[in-house]
Amino acid sequence: MWIIKTQHKNEDGATVALELESEDGQFDANIRWDGCMEVHVYSVTEEKRELHDTFHTCDVKGFIEKLQSLNGVCTEFFGEGSYWEAKN
Repeated sequence: MWIIKTQHKNEDGATVALELESEDGQFDANIRWDGCMEVHVYSVTEEKRELHDTFHTCDVKGFIEKLQSLNGVCTEFFGEGSYWEAKN
């Protein structure tokens, strides 16, 4: 799903950052060893790839937990027949 575009290494040869891009071109991410990251979200059309949004976090695990919690609330609230309907 992700293509490593660039690996950044320190003087000891350890990887300290990665530049990645999703296979579909809709996302790219700059990830650091300390957990900080910047993610860019694009709209990809036949004509071009246009930046739509950027977010930065130093707690990606916490961010994922918040999004999963938000998904749960939306699934409960909107439920059957909506985008949020639980899929088995």
